[in-house]
Amino acid sequence: MEQTKLSLSAEEFAIAANAGIILTKNAVLQKVKAALDALHAWAIDLVQNRQGLPPASFAINGKVSKGENYNGLPYVVLDYPRNFKQEHIFAIRSMFWWGRQISTTLHLSGEWKQLFAPAISRHFALLQKKGFYLSYSGDEWDHDLLGSNYISLAGLTAHQLKQAIAGHAFIKIASFAPVSKLKEAPELWRDAFSTFIEILSRQH
Repeated sequence: MEQTKLSLSAEEFAIAANAGIILTKNAVLQKVKAALDALHAWAIDLVQNRQGLPPASFAINGKVSKGENYNGLPYVVLDYPRNFKQEHIFAIRSMFWWGRQISTTLHLSGEWKQLFAPAISRHFALLQKKGFYLSYSGDEWDHDLLGSNYISLAGLTAHQLKQAIAGHAFIKIASFAPVSKLKEAPELWRDAFSTFIEILSRQH
């Protein structure tokens, strides 16, 4: 039987008839992208003036990208640095995920995890104080900090962090803020990024 009518709820019809909703969403995403572009420029300057980081780790240009369907919702991300060689990852992802979170994630695997593991372990207290989260299992590309693949560092010991780093193929350490903090996102991204750079530049 041919379908001659769409079955829409009153709420769905109201949204479909309101162009302003999508136009406002687009305006929000454009402002977030502009903020991440500015963050990228700031991060490049920060890294260039920081001793102790392997130059090759920042050889690939950072990238701001956006999409409409990360678990069904729009997102905007800055990846810088962005070394995504298979099984050897070193990336910091600053992210806005519509309706879900503002986050910054340090993602390490392979040779990069081995290189930076001692510095991360030594600065466990700082990471814990900052309220960061840890992921080391499940889907490596899961960025939902409220999901089952992330645990708060507040509930771990320094020894448990070392075990997680040594015993798993990847680790991710991430900051989290709710979308209600969106006005403060540039400051939140900068604070988390500078914390990661401070730690990683102190390898010895």
